[in-house]
Amino acid sequence: MWANKGSKSLFQNFITDNISPWVARLSLACQYLGVDVVEGDAFLGRGAHGRVFRVIRRDGEVFALKIVEKCSVGRLYQEERALTIAQQTGLTASPVGKIIETRESAALLLSPVGKPLPRPTTRHEVLSLFEMLRQLHKNGLVHGDPRVPNVILDGEKPLWIDLMEVMEASPTLKQIDAEILTRSILSVSPTILLDPALKELIDYFGKSDTSESLNKLAEVVCDSLTFLN
Repeated sequence: MWANKGSKSLFQNFITDNISPWVARLSLACQYLGVDVVEGDAFLGRGAHGRVFRVIRRDGEVFALKIVEKCSVGRLYQEERALTIAQQTGLTASPVGKIIETRESAALLLSPVGKPLPRPTTRHEVLSLFEMLRQLHKNGLVHGDPRVPNVILDGEKPLWIDLMEVMEASPTLKQIDAEILTRSILSVSPTILLDPALKELIDYFGKSDTSESLNKLAEVVCDSLTFLN
């Protein structure tokens, strides 16, 4: 989740609360990559395994800079591989250059920065999210954590971020993806059992990436969303 209510005050609070070691990690990463922190709205939020900042290169191009602690370096390489593999789909953000490693952390530039996707409230918005997931699956890929906060808007175009999986899509992995997205849209905790009929549609979506399975699942999720609201 990159862009999560980024603001000057959030960035200042982040720095205040985390004088050490994140300031050093950020400064060192910027030095290695030849970028500077964007003043005013630099702190974009917490990703799955790190912190993300808005930075600018000397030529004026803006990027998301993801930094992880040493214990999560492997996760960052996994994400880089997943994004590189998925790049040809046009459905995801893209890594820019290679990961740089320092003594205590690792960092990677990503593009575009984008803006947070508003929480879906209409059938069209719900359908669009499941279609994005279906397109990823049709390209033989799974996301691993396809929650709503892991979608950004590049202008009007939605893109996945924080990919966690580099494995080829299988029915089971696609079902897991679909359930994670369903729970995220409905704000349902993983500890709460889903309605059996909804679970059946999720399983069907994982086994059959057709327009029929997509529409049926999106319709029930949207109906459930309307009921909850």
